Amino acid sequence: MSTMLQQKLIDLRPAAFSSFETSRGIPMTFGSDAVKAGWRWALILLHVLLWAALALQAYRTAGAYKFASCWQIIPIYFPLLNMLLWAIAISSFLVVLAAIFRPSICRHASFWAACHGMILTAGLLVCNYSAYAAAGQVSCL
Repeated sequence: MSTMLQQKLIDLRPAAFSSFETSRGIPMTFGSDAVKAGWRWALILLHVLLWAALALQAYRTAGAYKFASCWQIIPIYFPLLNMLLWAIAISSFLVVLAAIFRPSICRHASFWAACHGMILTAGLLVCNYSAYAAAGQVSCL
């Protein structure tokens, strides 16, 4: 293949196939980077399924003075935990937002950490909402 055509193929491929492997001039999209990206997406899926299971459990066990309905008071008593959760939420959102405008960010480990941070933040919110949907507003103190 000509170098110019090969360069155009490189520009059109997804970010997951960032280091383009060739064997005798034929592009191999199922190289080591594709396998690494597959494992990363599998880990993301596993993390989402974990939070879905936790949200289901929060829905089943919600009630007055139950952990599923009252976990939100823990960051009140531990301000460093509160600041850590806010830092994770804000920085993850900003990295994922920046990746929309600069796709090269998707190749870095910080993007995958930001994806997990977004899942953590969304998981906490969904667990809170599912407990509220099951039991309504309850007394925790």
